[in-house]
Amino acid sequence: MAELEKDLTRDERVKRADDSVSHSFTRIMRAATSPIGVLTDPPLVALAEGVIVIIAVTLYNVGVLAKAQLWVVYLVLALPVLAAIGVDMRLRSARAQVVQWLASVPFPVENMNGLLNGVAQNLLVRFRGEPPPRTELNVELDKVHPDCFALEYDANEPEVDVRIGVLDNKINPTTANHRRYRRVQDLIEQALIPLSEKHPIELVRIA
Repeated sequence: MAELEKDLTRDERVKRADDSVSHSFTRIMRAATSPIGVLTDPPLVALAEGVIVIIAVTLYNVGVLAKAQLWVVYLVLALPVLAAIGVDMRLRSARAQVVQWLASVPFPVENMNGLLNGVAQNLLVRFRGEPPPRTELNVELDKVHPDCFALEYDANEPEVDVRIGVLDNKINPTTANHRRYRRVQDLIEQALIPLSEKHPIELVRIA
């Protein structure tokens, strides 16, 4: 049975959190932690480059843009790439921030790697005893978002599946990943932690 995080020292909680996530975050994982992470998305950068080229070619063909002014186009073309690099560099501290947040939660949160990679639909919440009534749990979840709710479960079983409620977006996956990451944090901070005072939680697994 997992040990409650609040029974551990601060250093022990940080070590447990540090061991639970990848030692090196990919661009996708870093981008998921921030609303500006979408600016590092290669398809978005390529789209911006394509739009700039189309506009430049159009202006050149109609005579608005002279050959001597093409350096301006090259400069503008560099902006999306530079922005992506700059944002990615700014997000280099993302792993440390994730570890600090995990260490602040009074119970273990497993599979954060999957969440940051955009592979997550539910939270599996394991209570230390009988879970709260489904209606009581759903009242707390609904305070976070109407799309968050507990699936049907047996009151005699300690594990409950909770729907995160953020759909994938094939056109803009990074934004969906960030929304899901924030939704999970909100569910844990605003619903599960307060609920755990009355119904102790052993662990939460992202699935």
